[in-house]
Amino acid sequence: MTLELNQEEREILKHALQVYLGDLREEIVKTESHHAKPPLKREEEVIKAILQRLSS
Repeated sequence: MTLELNQEEREILKHALQVYLGDLREEIVKTESHHAKPPLKREEEVIKAILQRLSS
């Protein structure tokens, strides 16, 4: 899938993902279930990778 964004859209998406990433990290720390953490950590990795691609 290809998604074309202009500069403003890219910056807004980056900001939204950064905010979500902060919330996700907090959720990972607070999660007591060992079964719930791996999918959350995977989601964190994917979001970090997307942010890195948006920054390049």
